[in-house]
Amino acid sequence: MIDFWDSFIRMASALALVLALIGGLVVLVRRFAGTRFCGPVSTQIVQVLGSGYIGPRKSISLISVAGEFLIVGMTPTDLVPLGHITDRERVQQFLSAATSGRSVLPDDPQAPVRDGKAKTGGGHAG
Repeated sequence: MIDFWDSFIRMASALALVLALIGGLVVLVRRFAGTRFCGPVSTQIVQVLGSGYIGPRKSISLISVAGEFLIVGMTPTDLVPLGHITDRERVQQFLSAATSGRSVLPDDPQAPVRDGKAKTGGGHAG
């Protein structure tokens, strides 16, 4: 009976030692490798900033991809690039107006942003 407990204690201590070594290795890999191998990415590369439906199963979305602002048309089968916005302030205006329910069109009908080229980066991206 003493032989059984002696073998059991040796086996349990060896298992504890192996698990401690594995745990230490995981800590070292996380510390020196950073988020490349183990851990979530803290920032999202692609974000949908806002969407609006223009028809059944058709929408237009404002998307941020790696700091660029893209306007994309979406259908059930396609994504169509409609343009891009280069002015961050204009994007902030769009987003704040969308959350408050205000119109995003300027009060002055002759304003250069009305045609979409002066402030939005102009036209199609593609």
